[in-house]
Amino acid sequence: MTAGREPGASDDQPSFVDDVLDVVDSIPPGMVLSYGDVAALLGTRAARAVGSIMRRYGHAHPWWRVVRAGGLPPIGHEASARAHYDTEGTPLRAISREPGYAVSYAVARWQPANPGAHDERTDHSR
Repeated sequence: MTAGREPGASDDQPSFVDDVLDVVDSIPPGMVLSYGDVAALLGTRAARAVGSIMRRYGHAHPWWRVVRAGGLPPIGHEASARAHYDTEGTPLRAISREPGYAVSYAVARWQPANPGAHDERTDHSR
């Protein structure tokens, strides 16, 4: 069984993990999606599962492009996410609570041209 594969998934059948990572890899620099957006693009409401996948496998992917509700960066990674946002020119806004900033979600939200097109799979060796 391949690491990260769901039990019973064959090697030629992509897992939900692979699907999530494909979506995350397709988010352009300077743009973001919420955990719920990633789930919705995959035809599910499993935002928490997306978060779990990002926590476990997201380190080798552009994890900072997946934000919490309201444009808040991933918990525990606010400083390193900010560096990525600054480098990519992601629109930010000041907020009064920690971490002091959030992504301007309405401006930075990525709208894929073809939301259902995740047929080409990438090997996400974990």
